[in-house]
Amino acid sequence: MSDGFFHWYRSGWVPADAERIVQDLDAQGLRLHNPTTGLITQIASGPASWGEQMPVSRDQLMSNAALTNTGEVNFQLWLSGDTDVFTRIRRLNGGVTVAEFGLDGLSLEEQEHAIRAISRQIRADLTRCIGFVLDRQGTTEDVDWDAVIVHGTNHLDSWPDTLAVRPDISVRHPQLTAAKRTEMPPLILIGEILPVDGPEL
Repeated sequence: MSDGFFHWYRSGWVPADAERIVQDLDAQGLRLHNPTTGLITQIASGPASWGEQMPVSRDQLMSNAALTNTGEVNFQLWLSGDTDVFTRIRRLNGGVTVAEFGLDGLSLEEQEHAIRAISRQIRADLTRCIGFVLDRQGTTEDVDWDAVIVHGTNHLDSWPDTLAVRPDISVRHPQLTAAKRTEMPPLILIGEILPVDGPEL
């Protein structure tokens, strides 16, 4: 089982982005509706009810995912009736939005399925990608990835499976400058090439 995560940083975020990404992931088997109950569930993030599942309508969730009235939304995407991918979309300063996908609790097959689906979303919108980090085991879960990917700061004591940043960020961070990299315009990729169906990223 995995305790990993996949974080995707991108510039710009409008309601149409949320709608398109959710639709595309749904078509690839990461469903917004639980296939057993039919429910859409948002996850509470308030101090009094953290982690509580709250059934919502699709319109409610998509309105929240647009981030027009809030800075963060947490919800579940479903691989099966009892297997979900915890998903968080949050807005940072400077026009950057992060889509975070939790891979914990997934089998290796489910994990790779989710990774391929997310990778296809990144590939479809590379021009607005600021960077991403994939850590299948979660060994770098305590790293401030906002600082690394957006600002080129924060020392790394261990490495994820895959890390991609913009070239200007890679030159600010001594560890990234020294690391073996692959050009993936407009990004510099360190680590494994992401597994996707068809042409690789």
